[in-house]
Amino acid sequence: MSVVTSMLGVVDDVLDLTDSIADAVTGLLRGVDSSAAMVSDDALLGLLGRAETLGRAVDALRVLVAAEVGDRARPELGTESLAHRRGCGSAAELVERVTRVSSVTARARLRLGARVHRCTGFTGAPLPAAFDAVREGLVSGRLGWDAAQTITTALTVAGRGTPTDMLGGLRAAEHELVCAATGTAPAPDVAALPPVMHAETKLQAATWVEVLNPDGAEPSERDFEARHVRLLPARGGWVPITGLLAPEVAGQVQRVFDALCNPRQAGNLPEALPGRGSADADANSDGGVHAGGGAGASAGDSASAGAGADMDARFGVSVDTDGIRDPRTRAQRQHDALATVFDIAGRADELPTLGGASATILVTTLTDDFLTGTGVGHIDGVDVPIPMSAIRQHACANGAHTLELTPAGGIHRLGTEQRTFTRAQRRALAARDGGCIIPGCPIPAAATEAHHVTPWWAGGPTHVDNGVLLCWFHHRTIDTSGWEIRMIGGAPHVKPPPWLGDPVWRPATQSPTRRTAQLRRQHE
Repeated sequence: MSVVTSMLGVVDDVLDLTDSIADAVTGLLRGVDSSAAMVSDDALLGLLGRAETLGRAVDALRVLVAAEVGDRARPELGTESLAHRRGCGSAAELVERVTRVSSVTARARLRLGARVHRCTGFTGAPLPAAFDAVREGLVSGRLGWDAAQTITTALTVAGRGTPTDMLGGLRAAEHELVCAATGTAPAPDVAALPPVMHAETKLQAATWVEVLNPDGAEPSERDFEARHVRLLPARGGWVPITGLLAPEVAGQVQRVFDALCNPRQAGNLPEALPGRGSADADANSDGGVHAGGGAGASAGDSASAGAGADMDARFGVSVDTDGIRDPRTRAQRQHDALATVFDIAGRADELPTLGGASATILVTTLTDDFLTGTGVGHIDGVDVPIPMSAIRQHACANGAHTLELTPAGGIHRLGTEQRTFTRAQRRALAARDGGCIIPGCPIPAAATEAHHVTPWWAGGPTHVDNGVLLCWFHHRTIDTSGWEIRMIGGAPHVKPPPWLGDPVWRPATQSPTRRTAQLRRQHE
């Protein structure tokens, strides 16, 4: 029997064994599906552990086979590449088509596979893998997919900036990490400890990176090129956002979120900003309805907000300094903070213009729909329609132009009337209201929108006696949240929704000057 025939026989045996195992596992699944609810707690947890043991072995098989596929489908092989011969553009596409996994999973398997793949040398002997200890851990069935990825990724990063005299430490680090993750003794005279959790593996790997490269690794050009922020196609009426931020940029973003989502920190925002970003700035007249800004209510941090921060940490909601519960999660408050930041930036003098106008958004809708409050509108550059409530919010804060079209679709007349508060009016509103007038909301005047109490499309005047300052969140929800606003003698009064307690009218202001005047009147 030739060597080739012998090898083919081994492959056939492996395929047959794989089919037998798959059939056995399928039978096991049917049994578990029908009886899992009836087994004891101990038996259930035992089954959970054994299922993971089986899963680790299967994951290792997936990685090792994908590694060989990746090696045979190398781009430098050209038309001899396995991927090319099977009509695929890459190894990842070939894995996708054969396994029906996602492109992300296919690339991840190939990436880990390349790190643990043993190539054949000129003599025909196998060469060690880049991460041979990880490979051995996978083959043993004791090292899981997550741990293998964590170890190889961390040490790959560490290797880029590790001094030459420390490169030997990479092998020691790999050995120690694999032993800890698999519960194997790192040396004959050292007792084995139980396998660590994946979170501990991540921590240990990060520690090894710091030890091997104490000065930190400068990001490679490839890493630096990976930075991005993308707005993805709309899904379900919302636009997903994804990206990779440099650590220093992420730190800046997080500090802004902390400032706008913390009632004590938000008060530190300036009451006026230079240029078009000032609290009393006019809305820009570029023919559209512009984006508003302002985050809503807030959550305190652990150092300054007491019980509110504790509730925020446990349940994702907050109680502001006036005791009014903010129903939004931290993530929702960060979304609203983002609206504030981009509104302020869009009105700043330093920001480049687009077609001669500031970087505000253009929203279009039908006049009849706008007046009746039905239908939807569209934002330039965004595929998903937006609800009329959002359009009315933007129009209330920034005004609108009417555009009459000819039957053929040409422009017949462009209305020039703007229903926006002037610079002087916004300055007066900022002095009177001090910020968002909803009690407990910490958003200052610089980050608010001017709201018509009686909508201008319903005949309400654009006058300070009909205007109040609201943050983005409270402006967006003013018609649905239960809060009511009315003007008495030119001063705003608010009534909370019934679920917040006694729905009584009370004066509303964040202005320290007006608060002082009210207190003095009460004690005269």
